[in-house]
Amino acid sequence: MVPRAHWKGFLKLSLVSCPVALYPAVAANERISFRQVNKQTGNRLRQQLVDVVTGEPVQAHNKGRGYEVGENQFLLVRDDELEAAEQEGRSTPYSSVPVETLQHSEQPGAANLEPRKRLFTSAPMKSPPRREEEPLAPAEPKTRPDPMPASAAPAAPAPTPIENNRTIEIDRFIPRAQVDARYLDTPYYVVPRDEVGEEAFAVIRDAMRAKDVVGMGRVVLARRERPIIVEPMGNGIRGITLRYSHEVRDEASYFAEIPNLTLPDEMLRVAQHIVETKMSDFDPAFLEDRYRAVLISKLKEKRAELPKKAVPTTPSAQNVISLMDVLKRSLAAERPVARTSPTKPAPRRVAGPSRGAPKRSTARARKTG
Repeated sequence: MVPRAHWKGFLKLSLVSCPVALYPAVAANERISFRQVNKQTGNRLRQQLVDVVTGEPVQAHNKGRGYEVGENQFLLVRDDELEAAEQEGRSTPYSSVPVETLQHSEQPGAANLEPRKRLFTSAPMKSPPRREEEPLAPAEPKTRPDPMPASAAPAAPAPTPIENNRTIEIDRFIPRAQVDARYLDTPYYVVPRDEVGEEAFAVIRDAMRAKDVVGMGRVVLARRERPIIVEPMGNGIRGITLRYSHEVRDEASYFAEIPNLTLPDEMLRVAQHIVETKMSDFDPAFLEDRYRAVLISKLKEKRAELPKKAVPTTPSAQNVISLMDVLKRSLAAERPVARTSPTKPAPRRVAGPSRGAPKRSTARARKTG
């Protein structure tokens, strides 16, 4: 069963656009998660927001955002300020200066801005080194300064503003080998949404495949603009969101203390021989989470030990009453009963003189007697 689309919009390249949908390539619901429960009752626990200073519980409508600048000192940030910063950030050009990071200072109320090495640059990659057997050309004297020194990166162009939150705008195409694996974040499957856009979808896909490049652009996910690369994958397109440059740590601080060692040739030959004997192709079977498989089997055993709950009996079909019959009987019960009915027999007359009969005179009665 195909999961629900995570995002729907348009993939745009210049004047060509097609409706697409993003589907998560990673099944996060397959992860085993646990809830916090009471060991004595087995009931689930509920967490409550509490003010760390006063100890009083806080209602949901009083919950806000704050950036910590000191011990128990925060800069309160409103939602409208975040939305304004989001809109301004979409139209701001890329900076050519080192990325700055906001770090906590030891003194309360102070913030420290420290420059950081630029990790991702739009400068072209250096050409591969020449082989030793190739003669090197004599160096020519420079008559003018180099227009692009190696230490200076070219000014990055301003990004094209995204039309709306439902457009993946491809800004540039780059070789796939230039994308550092540290920047890869979350993979998605990009699929056309209807038959009308299939032709434009195929044009963008096959054009990237023919040039062996990937497209780099931006997409708005969960109200946050994220960089993304798109590349051909079979009949579809794979999209991978990228981490920001400030999210990736500089490797120099970790590798600086590693010494440069000169290893014996015999030791290298033995190590290379071991590597050759273990060479094989990539197989996803080696990515099986064996801990998860064992944990699932244990949970199934525990579930089988639980007492079975009483299954509610299914009512018999003979006891099912038609709704129309019930309504008819209810309608008949609500009708008023008529006082007289032509079909009912006449009431029995009580013996006795009738009110309308003429009275006999007393004299005539005596004569008769």
